[in-house]
Amino acid sequence: MATETLSFCCPHCKVRLTVPSSLAGVTGPCPSCKASITAPLVTTIKTASPPPKSFEVPAPAPAPVPAAGTKAAGGSKIRPEPRKLPERPPTEPIQPRRSTDDDQLRQSIPLAPPADDPRSSRLVHALLPASFSALAVTIVYLLLYFFLPDGPRQRIKQAQRPLDLSAAKPAATSPVFPASPAPAAPPEPTVPAEENVESAETALRPADESPALAANALLEAFLKAPDAASRVGMVEPAATEQELAGTLLARPLPEVAQIFSELPQENPMEQLTEYPYRVSFFAEGQRNIDYAVVVRQRGNQPPKVFLPAFLDLVGGRLDSFVATPNDSDPARFHVILEAVSGCHDKSVPNGDHKFTFKLLPSPFGRETARSYVSVGSRFKAMVEDPSSSLRWGLRIRATVTLQWNHMEDPDHPYLELLDINALSWNP
Repeated sequence: MATETLSFCCPHCKVRLTVPSSLAGVTGPCPSCKASITAPLVTTIKTASPPPKSFEVPAPAPAPVPAAGTKAAGGSKIRPEPRKLPERPPTEPIQPRRSTDDDQLRQSIPLAPPADDPRSSRLVHALLPASFSALAVTIVYLLLYFFLPDGPRQRIKQAQRPLDLSAAKPAATSPVFPASPAPAAPPEPTVPAEENVESAETALRPADESPALAANALLEAFLKAPDAASRVGMVEPAATEQELAGTLLARPLPEVAQIFSELPQENPMEQLTEYPYRVSFFAEGQRNIDYAVVVRQRGNQPPKVFLPAFLDLVGGRLDSFVATPNDSDPARFHVILEAVSGCHDKSVPNGDHKFTFKLLPSPFGRETARSYVSVGSRFKAMVEDPSSSLRWGLRIRATVTLQWNHMEDPDHPYLELLDINALSWNP
């Protein structure tokens, strides 16, 4: 079937164009130069022949819009103009649905007071100064409590050295009570001394008094006694007035701040009961000094103050021995002993192979000195033995033998613990 075509040249770019004959008289853009051209009217209808060797241009993209309802030849449809829809009346906005009456609920139960409520602002302004005042008073009280020279905290701190009684000590030629816990038997007391013993026992041990109360009364009387003669019958082992006259017991002791009692310890085999105490003395110009004191009672006999331990600690015998290195023979002392792992004094020779024993005047006092032993000694096995009362960091009463070691390094002598004679103060 032959196809009717129309062939013409663009008057602007002179390009030959071939279009369907149905577009005759239609105006549109040239596919080559885009100029507006009009296809000529049909004058001669030619039978379709093989396409000439001319530039073929596709149909223009924006085809001219014919009148509404027309139909192009060849069956192609042209899109009609859109119809105008009738205008609809405006609708009301959709209202939100509420499950309750929100406005009424807000009015009946307000969630928070208004921001400009004068009552809340007045309360805040009143509480802030009061809070700052209370905080300032608390801080001032704590500062006064902890840092006043005579505050309660200073009274609680423990002693760190024996009593300074050098001004009142007798001359160097005066006899000194022996350091051994088992001194030689004293000579036969004279009749006046025996009368003093009987009078002291009678005054300190009423018939209806319990042993613990009797021990308390004995210790108070011993600490308040004015001289050696008054203390002759209050000590164990027994000592004469002449022996006590060479010690600090020949004169009144410093004022006692407080006496702390501990649980008594009984030894049924020896029929011995020990009453441990911690006595705190006032010291002028320094902190209170605490010492461990033991009162003993054998069977039904009156209680007595254990004299060797009292002279070692309160009397200053231990402090004099450990104050400076000396060439004295080994000496035995009654101390509060604490085992500490390692040696922290770099001046001690071979400190890496030693550990420490602290020597203290009371379970709560500050140490008097430190002694050292080898880690390979039997003392470490004692400390690590679960059945032993001597443990790391535990303070107990013990009887020890001390000596200054000049052998390892003569330029750096150290205090050596030679022996632990007993883990108690028993002779």
